Amino acid sequence: MADGGSERADGRIVKMEVDYSATVDQRLPECEKLAKEGRLQEVIETLLSLEKQTRTASDMVSTSRILVAIVKMCYEAKEWDLLNENIMLLSKRRSQLKQVSSRLCCTYVEEITDLPIKLRLIDTLRMVTEGKIYVEIERARLTKTLATIKEQNGDVKEAASILQELQVETYGSMEKKERVEFILEQMRLCLAVKDYIRTQIISKKINTKFFQEENTEALKSVVLYVILAPFDNEQSDLVHRISGDKKLEEIPKYKDLLKLFTTMELMRWSTLVEDYGMELRKGSLESPATDVFGYTEEGEKRWTDLKHRAVEHNIRIMAKYYTRITMKRMAQLLDLSVDVSSKYHCL
Repeated sequence: MADGGSERADGRIVKMEVDYSATVDQRLPECEKLAKEGRLQEVIETLLSLEKQTRTASDMVSTSRILVAIVKMCYEAKEWDLLNENIMLLSKRRSQLKQVSSRLCCTYVEEITDLPIKLRLIDTLRMVTEGKIYVEIERARLTKTLATIKEQNGDVKEAASILQELQVETYGSMEKKERVEFILEQMRLCLAVKDYIRTQIISKKINTKFFQEENTEALKSVVLYVILAPFDNEQSDLVHRISGDKKLEEIPKYKDLLKLFTTMELMRWSTLVEDYGMELRKGSLESPATDVFGYTEEGEKRWTDLKHRAVEHNIRIMAKYYTRITMKRMAQLLDLSVDVSSKYHCL
C-alpha cells in the first residue's frame, strides 16, 4: 500500500487507504481499446464503478487518471453530450477530490473549433466550477474565453457584462500580473461600451506601483540570472555593465548583492544568506521576491547554484593572492569542510 494523502472538496485531508494504481494500469488500456471499438457507454460505466472504489479509498492519483480518461474518451469519440453529462456527474460526487476537480476545468476547450460545442462545454465547466475557490483561476480563464467569443461575435455589451462577474482582485491564488491583465481587460470592455463610471471604479483596483514593480522585477531577475551564469569573460563583462545601470538604485539589495561578485574580496556564504536570504526568497511588501529562488525544485537548485557561484568567486580571489595554500586554510577561507573544498579544488 502506498503512503499518501489528498484533500477533498470539503477541505478534509485524508490518507489513501488502498492503492489502486496496478488495477488502473491494467484497466485503462483495456477500456481505451473498447472505446475505440464503439463501446464507449459500456466503458464509462466500467470506469465509473472503478472510480467509486478509488475515490472511496482516497487514491487521488488513480481517481484523477480515471476521470481524465473518461473525459478524453468522450472527447476523442466526439460524444459531446456524454462529455458534458460526465463532467456534470463527476463534479457532483460528494467526496470528489480538489486536485481532480481542477483537472476537469478547461479540458479541451481550446482544441474545440465548433463554436456551439465550445460554448456548451464552457457553460458546463463554468457551472460546475461556480463558487469553488480551489478552481477560481480556471473559472476566470473560462469566463475570459467566453467574453472574447462574445466580443468577436459583435456582442461587446454581453462580453463586458460577463467579464464583470469576476472579482479577480480577491483571488489570492492568482499571480499579480494575471490579475492586473484581467482588470485591464475589464476596463477595456467597459470603455468599449462607454461605461466610463464603471471603468473609473475598476481602475482603482490596480495599484499604479504595479507597473513600476514590473520593471524592477525584470531587473531583479536579470541581476540574479547573470550571477548564476557560469563565469567566463562574457559573463564578467555583462556583470560589470549591469552594475552601471542607474535603475539598480531602485533595488539596493540586489545592487549590493551584485557588488559582492564584482569586488575583489572574499564573501562568506553564511553572511550572504543572513543579509540577502530573506529578500531573495521571500521579499517584502516594498520589494517582492522574484520566482528565481522560489520554494520549488527549480528554485532550490538555483539557490544551491548561487552557493556554488559564491564559492567559485572566492576561489578566483584566492588564486590572485596565493601561489600556494594548504587545503585546511582554503577550507577556512571558503567557510567549507576540507572534503567539500577539495571537490571545488578539483574542478
